[in-house]
Amino acid sequence: MNTDWAAKVPNLPFEDTYIEGARISPFWEQVDEKSRSLRTEWLGPLTAIEKERLRGIDCARVACQAFPDSDPDDLVVFTIICELSFLFDDRIGFDEYDSLEDLQSDISRCDRILETGQAETIDPGLENTMAKCLQRIYPRQSHSWRRRIRQNFLDCILAMGIELDNRREGHVPGRREYISMRRNSVAMYLCLDLAEFMLRIELSDTLYDSVEMCDLRESWGDIAAWVNDMASYHKEDAAGEVNLIHVVRAEKNLSVEAAFDEVADMIESRATDFIEAERSLKDSALYINSTASERDAVDIMVQTCRNTMGMYVRHHRESPRYASQDSEV
Repeated sequence: MNTDWAAKVPNLPFEDTYIEGARISPFWEQVDEKSRSLRTEWLGPLTAIEKERLRGIDCARVACQAFPDSDPDDLVVFTIICELSFLFDDRIGFDEYDSLEDLQSDISRCDRILETGQAETIDPGLENTMAKCLQRIYPRQSHSWRRRIRQNFLDCILAMGIELDNRREGHVPGRREYISMRRNSVAMYLCLDLAEFMLRIELSDTLYDSVEMCDLRESWGDIAAWVNDMASYHKEDAAGEVNLIHVVRAEKNLSVEAAFDEVADMIESRATDFIEAERSLKDSALYINSTASERDAVDIMVQTCRNTMGMYVRHHRESPRYASQDSEV
């Protein structure tokens, strides 16, 4: 009998706050319609498999709930990027590459697009869609921000490639190795980069790279990754994939039930770490001595982390992508 992951995921304080104050952009229906239209123009019609894989994700609603006050055109871009990330992740997750060399070729093309904002083709597809989105984002962002998102994107895809290689080799990584890799493959660092665009703020390099901000990002990313691993365990186990539940089971020779309990405890511990990282950040001399606008940017980003984490957990509890253990998505 499959373990009920939703009952095992701890009820985090972020989720309670999110439910209490949940809002959505008044433009979400228009955003949904326009994003579908542009996605079809840039990407081409979705295949039946792609439609099934996006079933229940509802990226437009996610975007409009995460950033209810953002500009509708920005919400359209974020929606399309969100859908692209799921499609790319599923292409790797469902092992649709003939070889790792083919994956590396895709990574190289993505890197060139991230560097220039231009695709090598004008034909509808993932590359053209990615370039179209960046062309709407880059003019407003600094070179420093563009450097950061390029690196975080590459780290994310490379981590996905390592996961694919592990699966093909039947390798179950150790806990430390897995956690380090998963922080990148869950793509939450990319979400924070895009949040700066959506919120029309930008963190200085000094604040972004501070120990306190790094601790906050890591704890936030771990919570997201491990919640997703609990939600995806039965689907990924059936597909021969490996996530944190498998790693903990192999490390300690635990039952599935006991592994779920341990990962739930880990998530609660990281929630405490996040709250402590937030306190340390705002008590730091770097934050206190920053300009008012820099402190405002940090405050907005921290609150966004809290809101989006609550929404993220709630999304997993409610999405058909994770609701059915027999789902193929």
